[in-house]
Amino acid sequence: NINMFNVHHLNFTECMNKEINKSIFFIASPLQLLAAQFICKKFDSEREAIAVFYKKDFSSLATQSLWDKQITMSYPRLDPLPGIFGVHRRLLENLLLISKYIYPCNSLYFYSAVYDTETINYFISHLRKQLGHKKVSYRILPDGVISSRRYPISNFQKLLRRTRDFRYFFSNKLSYTHFSGDRIGSDADFIDHIYVLKSMPHQYNSKKVIEISLFENYSRQKNKLRRSVTPTAIVIGQPLLGFKLMSITDIEKTKNEISEYLREKKLETIYYKCHPRDSNHTLMKTDYIKLEITSTLEEHFVNTHYDYVIGVHSSALLLAKQIYSADTQVLSFGWARIKFKNNHEGVDLKNLFMKFKIIFL
Repeated sequence: NINMFNVHHLNFTECMNKEINKSIFFIASPLQLLAAQFICKKFDSEREAIAVFYKKDFSSLATQSLWDKQITMSYPRLDPLPGIFGVHRRLLENLLLISKYIYPCNSLYFYSAVYDTETINYFISHLRKQLGHKKVSYRILPDGVISSRRYPISNFQKLLRRTRDFRYFFSNKLSYTHFSGDRIGSDADFIDHIYVLKSMPHQYNSKKVIEISLFENYSRQKNKLRRSVTPTAIVIGQPLLGFKLMSITDIEKTKNEISEYLREKKLETIYYKCHPRDSNHTLMKTDYIKLEITSTLEEHFVNTHYDYVIGVHSSALLLAKQIYSADTQVLSFGWARIKFKNNHEGVDLKNLFMKFKIIFL
């Protein structure tokens, strides 16, 4: 018995002395998942990797061998707990849920595409209190076209965010971390690294930026070998109605223009990729084939040739230009109908798409 006690005591001591380093990624899109997996392999391979899926569960698209743990976390605004203060209690429950997977930990890298949202922000102060400031590093994941420009927080938005301070009276674990500048968090002092996609322009502090190339190992020549006997096209869906980017009338016009263009090209095989947050399938036509894949769209592009990749202003169009050879035409329809937040956003994004030589129709 004494010997058994000594063995257990030694194992416990070894665990206490062993340095445990973890990386946790909060993932809200397939592109963020691809970026997270790239970072895991290239930069954080010696750390325990935790994937947290929120808004939608993308675990079926994940490379299972890369992840030590995968967690699905409820989105408080969309899935509050029943009863009074449901959002508050869901936020608190999320903090406690993630805490269980983080401890014990000597060093934590925390990754998210945005930090002003309440779903993510409360983790900043919570983890600092639990682990200490020096043990936690906060980093930004790339998120397609959203990452190509800054989104300054207005004085009115700052005032609205002050209302989140009242949650502290509900629980002292719900302490909101305020910051100025870009709402993504790129200007915040607590951010040490910002990951961006190679060739994608950005407006971030170059001292913080780390470029990643998700498709550097894929040759464009591979796609030429996978052509179908007849030309094929894929239409990329977007939540145009749900995100109030277009009116119903303008969506119909754009949808019909795409359909007419494909008819003129005499295309018989047309696939449609639904956006995970577009339940309306706004650009879908009855003669399109709904694409069902078990990988991310970008990984699908690497292994499947299309003669035409068509959409409105999806990040997938930019990535298609990086993956495919010049033989694949990448086209944007309905640009003039998009309701941008302001003129600057519209101009910046159009310049970006023009830089990538995407065709506007």
